[in-house]
Amino acid sequence: MTPSKKFARAHVSAVTSLTLAAAALAAVPAGAASASGPDPLGLPSLSRAGHYVLAPSGRTVRPARVGEAYGVNGDYVSADSAASETAGHGLEAGTSTTGKTDGVMVRQTGGEAGAGFAYTMRAGPGPVTLRVEEAGSATAHYDVLVNGTVVHERKPDPAQAGVWSGDKDGLVHYEVDVPARVAGSSGTIKVEFRNADDPGQGARVHAVWTLAQHGRASSAPYGATVRNPVGAFHGGTTTLASNEYGRPYVVYDFGKEVGGQVQVTADVRKGTPKLGLAFSESGQYLTTASDYSQDPVGLATETHYLDTKAGRTAMTDPVIRGGFRYLMVFLDGPGEVRLSDLRLKFTADPANPDLDGYKGAFLSSDDTLNRLWYSGAYTVQMATIDPTTGRPYPGQEGPVRNDAIVGEGDSVISDGAKRDRMIWGGDNAVSDAVSYLTTGQSGPAANAVAFMAKGQSPQGQIPGLYLTDKLGYNMGWGEYAAWWINNYWTHYLYTGDKAFFDKWYDAMKKNVAWMQSKVGSDGLLDMKGAGGTWGYGNEGKGTYVSSLYVHVLGQAAQAAEAQGDTALAKTYRDAAARTAKAVNDLLWDPAAGAYKVGPTDANHPQDGNAMAVVAGVATGDRAKAVLKFFGDRLADPHGDLTVDKAGGVVPQYISPFVSGQSLLAYASQGDMAGAMSVLGRTWYPMLGKDTPGTLWENVSTAGAPQLGSYTSLSHGWAASPTSFLTNQVLGVTPASGGFSTFTVLPHPVKGLSWAEGKVPTPRGDITAAWKQRGTTFTLRVAAPGGTTATAGVPASGASEVRVNGSVVWRNGTAVKPGVTVRDGLVQVPGLTGSSVLTASR
Repeated sequence: MTPSKKFARAHVSAVTSLTLAAAALAAVPAGAASASGPDPLGLPSLSRAGHYVLAPSGRTVRPARVGEAYGVNGDYVSADSAASETAGHGLEAGTSTTGKTDGVMVRQTGGEAGAGFAYTMRAGPGPVTLRVEEAGSATAHYDVLVNGTVVHERKPDPAQAGVWSGDKDGLVHYEVDVPARVAGSSGTIKVEFRNADDPGQGARVHAVWTLAQHGRASSAPYGATVRNPVGAFHGGTTTLASNEYGRPYVVYDFGKEVGGQVQVTADVRKGTPKLGLAFSESGQYLTTASDYSQDPVGLATETHYLDTKAGRTAMTDPVIRGGFRYLMVFLDGPGEVRLSDLRLKFTADPANPDLDGYKGAFLSSDDTLNRLWYSGAYTVQMATIDPTTGRPYPGQEGPVRNDAIVGEGDSVISDGAKRDRMIWGGDNAVSDAVSYLTTGQSGPAANAVAFMAKGQSPQGQIPGLYLTDKLGYNMGWGEYAAWWINNYWTHYLYTGDKAFFDKWYDAMKKNVAWMQSKVGSDGLLDMKGAGGTWGYGNEGKGTYVSSLYVHVLGQAAQAAEAQGDTALAKTYRDAAARTAKAVNDLLWDPAAGAYKVGPTDANHPQDGNAMAVVAGVATGDRAKAVLKFFGDRLADPHGDLTVDKAGGVVPQYISPFVSGQSLLAYASQGDMAGAMSVLGRTWYPMLGKDTPGTLWENVSTAGAPQLGSYTSLSHGWAASPTSFLTNQVLGVTPASGGFSTFTVLPHPVKGLSWAEGKVPTPRGDITAAWKQRGTTFTLRVAAPGGTTATAGVPASGASEVRVNGSVVWRNGTAVKPGVTVRDGLVQVPGLTGSSVLTASR
């Protein structure tokens, strides 16, 4: 069953983004040819896509709104402080103990049914809200009681499974509304946490607040207040005042992913409390401890603390926080502080002088597709960083830092905004093309490609990772040596930068030679001694690495031909054919209709099967069988699983990186319904209200971040929908260096009535648009001067195709020389300037 049928009721939509092309792509002055007169398709202006752009207009960014604030913080207790728990709040400990979990101190009940503990806390008359920070857990099951009445059942949560390290999901929070009749009017309440009969990990509580919107704080030393929370970023002031057992806070929502240095003016009126800045990409993980951003998790202090002094001081956080949507500002200690002029110095995409002035664009009849295109564009912008602001590895105990050197130049494309902030070759295989197509910048990708080539080993391997200036180049990711070839060739296709192409050509040949030395007598690529792949360990002769090898050999052959080395190109193609045959002979499982992980793992992976189709290893019936296997065995409500069975070399979850390869596999076989089903199930939920609006690193089988709060929710390798929509749905793809020749071969989608876009090139902008209406399909192409296009319209059901009014194909026969039917399209070569193709019955 195809995924489009299995999930027929799932809403699948697509998104487009405007993009800008920086000077590095503009080697030749821009100036796309445009059709004279009115648009024959009658489509809206591409300028309308501008409202989808997520990038800020400048380097100063302010919050969009107050996400959460309570006027009265009646009381606060934390397991961090024995004095707070005992002298301050009359702890009834029972059998509970304290211990460090998820990087913070928690009071824990253990796994005994009925075990619990309680605090006596101050709360004003009337209803009260409890805010609880706890260690995330998929199994914890306990009750929260106030004055002996159960007010909340903390149930097991599968969304907190599939975490990075043991049970380290990260600190999470929840709120409980307590009715006035339960809280009473005494001014104090007893808050108890009691294990259920099946407690799992039981209660593991870090902190508890009693909160109210109105009223007065409890008498000192208890309580705190917040006045005018919006004032800090809206031309006024926000006042935070706290006694010893109070922790006033405001959550600021920037409305989307942002990154940089927090700046604020603090007028300290009483005491000298530290100002805490806690960050999270999602509301789920927003706590005073922040979400995880350094490896190993739970070691560094992720929240930034700023010292204050009496009087009025303009403060700048010295540490960059690479990616977050929510900022929690709180007082850490007694005192009173008035905050004003709260803002962010935006540091992503540092070499781009026009952050929201995209050079590329995409617009369609589907609003969600448009949003998705721009979300991918912004995800890659957020991952584009100053190479002196990487994450240190390994992280150290103490304040978190962002000052590791991870590359050279004024900017590089790293893997993700908050982490790892390093160059990963596989991630760049997705991100680089998105950067070219959207912002139009080539420098960040070129800097990454060149920097990795500089680390080439004497044996020829180009490393897949630079593990900061502390540990240097890492050769443990042999798969990424293959992706470097892809990135090198893609850079030339999109930019036509011949000097760069020539400079690193020998490095490419040596890298290919190293890979060839890893091919066994059976024809399979054996990467056993060269470390893991994108997400799992060593399957020595796996379908995935061997198919990827076939794929990049094809790209290396094209590079050799571009250098006039036809003999070498033939050698590469012969080697690719040999390995493709080996994969088909040795790794195909006819009973499953899919390829195995490898010789020692009989499970069937998404990555190997998708890459086999993309690389042309699987053709004809085998390619169709693979797509059927995806629908029958891998399709899940939250995307396609990485493998059909758990417990083998490949872990089972949902990888947007691999699913991007599945999109290409579906498109190559003309199954756009299958592609759009994967697109909708995997990526659409990432655009939800509580998430940063950018695209996630990975997804668990429960539809949550796979690595808990460590998960990067703005990760470049997840941005493939952006290039997919331009390259496949709109159909614009370079065929030779710098788009000197290119194709416009759209893949129409059922339910999508039109699509249009702009692609920046060194010779100017390509514009293209298509519209399907009734029995007519119309394609408009404008090619810049000095370029030539091959364009195509669907052959199915068409009796006639015209170009600029002249018939070129009729009733299955070409009327003009060179016109062919290929991949379901009537393709017309040699187009220059402006052309309109029409297919009709």
